[in-house]
Amino acid sequence: MAVFTDVRFTSDVTVQALAESVSLLMSSNPKGIMLLCTDEAASWGETFNLWVNKLKVPIFGGVFPGLIVNSRFEPKGILAVGLANDIHVSVIENISNISPHSVNVSLTSSSVHSVVIMVDALSRQIDGYLQQVLHSISDDCCVFGGGAGTLAFHPQPCLFSPKGMHQDAMLLVEMTTEWDLAVGHGWEVLAGPYLANKVDDNRIVELNFESADKLYQRVVEEHSSLLFDEHDFFDIAKTFPFGLARLDDTVLIRDPIKVDEKGLICAGDIPENTMLYIMRGDAQKLISAASGAVRNTLVNMISTQHMGDCILFDCVSRQLFLRDEFTRELQQIHAELGQHHRLVGGLVLGEIALDESGILSLHNKTAVTALARVNAEERVR
Repeated sequence: MAVFTDVRFTSDVTVQALAESVSLLMSSNPKGIMLLCTDEAASWGETFNLWVNKLKVPIFGGVFPGLIVNSRFEPKGILAVGLANDIHVSVIENISNISPHSVNVSLTSSSVHSVVIMVDALSRQIDGYLQQVLHSISDDCCVFGGGAGTLAFHPQPCLFSPKGMHQDAMLLVEMTTEWDLAVGHGWEVLAGPYLANKVDDNRIVELNFESADKLYQRVVEEHSSLLFDEHDFFDIAKTFPFGLARLDDTVLIRDPIKVDEKGLICAGDIPENTMLYIMRGDAQKLISAASGAVRNTLVNMISTQHMGDCILFDCVSRQLFLRDEFTRELQQIHAELGQHHRLVGGLVLGEIALDESGILSLHNKTAVTALARVNAEERVR
């Protein structure tokens, strides 16, 4: 039994093109629609709001720097995916300014097997809201998703729901579909660790009691031929992310995306007094980590289960780092899944995944592949 009723891609990023794609998609009788669009859709505004109000099925999605269709990377377009199973979409607004502890994020049904989360990547307090979601789900619930926005890092509407477009918000999409996750990054330690002795949510103010931006720039310039005075900050920083040491000996990647007068702003929260490494990457190790994670997940699937359609949320800064090699990453992931399985997704600004240890995190520079789990008897239907 397919998880996607139909998949429609168009390179024309207009509301009219969206309406035409969804009209074709509706002939497959979807119970919900996942909508992934590139940067141009951020300006749709009221035109989108008027269109979505007439739609008969729930919709969710966001604006991202790129799209994934099977083994192809698409830098511009609209990807509309029909969903065969029921979904429920809820929106939490103004998450940067409202305490996560004051918001009720309880799920609407006990039959929920998974939650897809999409969030404005420029919002603050993302980690706090993720922990609230974690407290509201059952032990066997799968959670994954990604951060929406553009590489301009300019605050603007970037999320879609049945209510319209949203900024500084989080979408919670409850699904009856079961998914297994494959999570891998492949980044290695270059220098450190350094104590993040002063932080402010997603901003690192001091490292080792020194101005964070000065220490970071000094270390990176010592280990490379790059000079920050000669490049845009993110052009260099995309190659040298932070690694956050965790108690299970894994390293959570954090992307420094820009610097301001107060410190280094990252795509995700940084706990105070944590130890941070500065990381580096090798193209083949990154690709092997992403495809190897899929292989391991497939091996661990029990014999009564089969894989259906798949969703990939891959970090945009992996694509910026790998450049022409990024297509090889997609090809190897799709090859592990099998060419007859459909793979859709987007390049995101932060990847969300609940790991086997029960930790729900916002990752950076990581590939998160969700493999739909279909029981053997359902597959026969």
